[in-house]
Amino acid sequence: MRRIWRISLSILQFFLLISSYKSEKIDDSIHYYISFTSDSTIIKNPPPLEEETQKFNNELSDEYVRIMSKNNERFVCKLPHIEADEQKAVDYSGPSAGKILETMLYREKMCSFLIDVYWTYQVCHGRYVIQYHEDKHVAGVDRTDFYLGNFDAALTASEHSKPQTRRIENEDYPYYSVTYNHGTTCDVTGKPRVTDVVYICVEKVQHKILSVTEVSSCHYEIVIMTDLLCRHPEYQLSEKKDHKILCWNEDAKNEQEAKPKTLQRLDDFHDSTFKREYTIMDEEAREQQQEEDAEGVIDAKDFERIQEMNAPGWVLGGQKRFKTKDSLANNPTVVHHTVNRILTGEDCIVGGTGWWKYEFCYGKHVVQFHEDANGQRDDILLGVFDETVHKEWVKQSSNYRGAIQESDQIRQLSVIYTKGDICDETGAHRDVEVRIRCATADHSALAFSMHLTEPKTCQYVLTIDSERFCEPMQYADDFGLIELVPMHTTPAPKQSSQIPAPNREEEDGEVHEEEEEEEGVKSDIKIHEDL
Repeated sequence: MRRIWRISLSILQFFLLISSYKSEKIDDSIHYYISFTSDSTIIKNPPPLEEETQKFNNELSDEYVRIMSKNNERFVCKLPHIEADEQKAVDYSGPSAGKILETMLYREKMCSFLIDVYWTYQVCHGRYVIQYHEDKHVAGVDRTDFYLGNFDAALTASEHSKPQTRRIENEDYPYYSVTYNHGTTCDVTGKPRVTDVVYICVEKVQHKILSVTEVSSCHYEIVIMTDLLCRHPEYQLSEKKDHKILCWNEDAKNEQEAKPKTLQRLDDFHDSTFKREYTIMDEEAREQQQEEDAEGVIDAKDFERIQEMNAPGWVLGGQKRFKTKDSLANNPTVVHHTVNRILTGEDCIVGGTGWWKYEFCYGKHVVQFHEDANGQRDDILLGVFDETVHKEWVKQSSNYRGAIQESDQIRQLSVIYTKGDICDETGAHRDVEVRIRCATADHSALAFSMHLTEPKTCQYVLTIDSERFCEPMQYADDFGLIELVPMHTTPAPKQSSQIPAPNREEEDGEVHEEEEEEEGVKSDIKIHEDL
């Protein structure tokens, strides 16, 4: 895995040198990446070394800078030229954002829903915002609800010529906000509840609630993602460009030596550690693949397909606690695929909008990453799974953690992933609570949708919705852990799905193979996924 180390001593000194010379505020909305080369022809007209003592008082100072590593490696770096204002005025004569929402949402009386741990939030656009909870019993259904605000067209704010922006998931989204007031009286403040409904442009998402936050007592903020707002160019997310800083290593003999030695050692160590800790194949499978690849018998794709066909399957163990309705996502074939690919951690779920993307490998880790124009990936580890830590975390608040039951079904599994990378702001490890919910994602029974929030600095909440989790959830214990057992065996030793499943189950030195008929069925299964 290739990655960029943005903070090494040389690079840090480099940026301090630039900022001290230009005396400008560092703008983190402008993104840079550094590329190293041994080709001197790429750096045209490099300044002589003596210019460093002249405080860069000539024309070349804005374009070049010299740095030296602690190993006395000499670099000449060419700085990218960035226009003061790269954005051009938008020529747009269409309807305003408010008019778009009024025509497409308000008149059609559309509503958006978010099912949280206890409350269900309902935003009926242009009408009202409500939160409610239902308790079902023999006599019927008891519903508790509170109006969080009512729409008043007279209070709709006039639009600015340039929309204001809001920092959401590390991106500055232009937004359109509508205030809903005169809700149910608040017990704390004695005043009516108020909600700010914030609309942001997200392509191919139809009016979905991203988050609900109580910014102060009985004052709420609900962020709505909608592709309708994308029709207005001012509300489209501005495209981020990666600006290359090209550094020529004067001492390198070839491209392999162009990168600073300490940086190359860090990359090699990190890559080997990541492969060693998170590899899926066992030693036997790895040796077999190396031998077959060396002999040139089959290519990598064919070997991976054979490995999947020969690996024994896993099924849900333990006792099913609640029934689920018949649906495409609860079809035995889909459930088998979900168990053997997602719940074993074999396949990871990748999502996210904007600059950062998120990779969730069930029972293993959660990673935040960005891939630059060169295909290099910058990773931040948000947390790894530890069953002991997770169980202690659930015990602290069992009503809101682990397996969450609602309407005679388990609707959510709340699992903690800890021991992530150190956070510079807090000096502590990052951690992330993963909320896996039985919910329809983007109008598809097989799709996954995910979004990340940061309630506290470097403490995250990752929410993943999919109907594919509905059936496996009903087998979860109170800690939200799902037992997996090898196919055609009795569930004697407990195997948690949060622990990577082995590729082969052995007894008395004998390996249990799947029946040929089952293998044939498995090899013929093809499932379309919309990730």
